[in-house]
Amino acid sequence: MKKTRTLPPYLIPIVGLLVLAGVFSNALADCVRLPGTTPPAAPSVTAQQVEDGSATLKDFVLTAADQFKQGSPTPEEALYFGCLIRQEGGHWRSGSTYFVQLLIDGRIFVHTADMALSGRLLNPIIYGSILSALGVPLTVLADLSSPDPATVAEATATLINTLLQEPDAAFDATTPIPGLSPGIPGASGYATAYLSSNFGVPFILLGGFDLNETHVVEEDIDYGDPTITARDVVDRESLKDFVI
Repeated sequence: MKKTRTLPPYLIPIVGLLVLAGVFSNALADCVRLPGTTPPAAPSVTAQQVEDGSATLKDFVLTAADQFKQGSPTPEEALYFGCLIRQEGGHWRSGSTYFVQLLIDGRIFVHTADMALSGRLLNPIIYGSILSALGVPLTVLADLSSPDPATVAEATATLINTLLQEPDAAFDATTPIPGLSPGIPGASGYATAYLSSNFGVPFILLGGFDLNETHVVEEDIDYGDPTITARDVVDRESLKDFVI
């Protein structure tokens, strides 16, 4: 069954910015740094090192989380960094080693290997496995689906407080759970939570999880009707208007 969801207004410019990053990354062999932007420092642990076995997935994810926590001071630098993390063979992506960022409701914020999956909702069973590995109690996971708004609000507060501790752990949803899940192929990896300086809320960063269409919920999303669309962006000023 499809789910219909209206995209919150505060996410519309973010999605647009990610779309632009995807367009530039797909169209160009190298990411173009716009005037006035400062390139981010290279990570101390790269995706290539994980692929060749000289670094662990845990070290890669935690190193990236430390860098992501700093955020990007301008939309232009966010655009540039959004392109860099999608470059195959770059510091942030190599083979099956890449990043997926999740919002606290389990929606994919950025999928660096397949931008078409950004904005999609992760399978609740997989997301529950990730949250459980990060230390969220099973009772809280159950309360997040409660029909009672007060119960959901309390569970959400507990979830946020847990994620603000920035836990990290391996997760595995491939193992069958009697009466709940037959096991989901490929649904394993390493996860950590971090507080975003740009948004002031915790995000979940995944690595080593080759997330594809079979891992997300099928739904129809109403993206609203923004006054400025991606098609209207032709220069730096219109980009600012689009993002803001």
